[in-house]
Amino acid sequence: MQMNPGRMFLLVLRWVLAACCALAAGLALAAGPKLPLWEASKPDGATVYLFGSIHVCNAGCFPLPEKVLRRLEASQVLVVELDPKRPEAQGKLLAAAMLPAGQRLGDLLSAADWQALVGAARELGLPAEALAPLQPWMAGMLLSVASAQQAGYEIAQGVDMALMQRAAQQGMTLEELESIEEQIAALGAGSLREQQQALRLTVDLVRGGRASSYLAAMISAWRSGNAAQVNRLLNEGLPKGSTQTRALIDERNVVMSQRIVRSMQDGRSRFVVVGMAHLVGPQGVPALLGRQGYRVRQLGVEE
Repeated sequence: MQMNPGRMFLLVLRWVLAACCALAAGLALAAGPKLPLWEASKPDGATVYLFGSIHVCNAGCFPLPEKVLRRLEASQVLVVELDPKRPEAQGKLLAAAMLPAGQRLGDLLSAADWQALVGAARELGLPAEALAPLQPWMAGMLLSVASAQQAGYEIAQGVDMALMQRAAQQGMTLEELESIEEQIAALGAGSLREQQQALRLTVDLVRGGRASSYLAAMISAWRSGNAAQVNRLLNEGLPKGSTQTRALIDERNVVMSQRIVRSMQDGRSRFVVVGMAHLVGPQGVPALLGRQGYRVRQLGVEE
């Protein structure tokens, strides 16, 4: 399947702007023990719901579960990582994604890594020239989105956008947890060696034919609200202990939780939509809110 590299690059930009840590793509939620939805509350304050988002999807993702939509409709504010409609966001991200003039991605990689990247791109219908001017982190994201698209998933059908449209119809206030500058800094964090390692992991998934099985495993974990399994898969898909991983996940989780707590001081209920990666594990946003005095629980499919 041959893909137009310019169109694919724009798709990646939209994906990053929607929420940059996509970890799941999926089908409509099936009956299972849990939802990818948490409730956090205090006796003397409003309630905040935390929904683990999927950013590439297909028509099978919809309609979203009624129990999720009911919590959205009961909230006064929709909170997203970053509003993708911000006019300045695309230009800033595009500038950050490109290598300095005269530098090529192949110059930053070993000959073996570059050839492996070219091979992975070829399998996805992407010419090498589409990757050559990109920072390593953007090249990895381009491969990830192309792989998902090849498997039949589309950014245009991501859950984030659907929830934003529904909230707009309800007249809900929209808030952001981050700025484009903060997301760019997280994406570009880490040494060149760490960026190379992360790109190599993505290339290996594609070339080893494991991208589809990894995606299927994540789908299954997301659908059943299996936070422990999502966390295990996350640890497989990101370099362990790297500066980049800490910046993308752990450090952002701390900032997100702090901003959620601060925003809740106005007494309005909120429905927060972030990548599922931010909601799992001992450093996830639910766990951090729990340590700040919130009563936190993951909701079941029957609630």
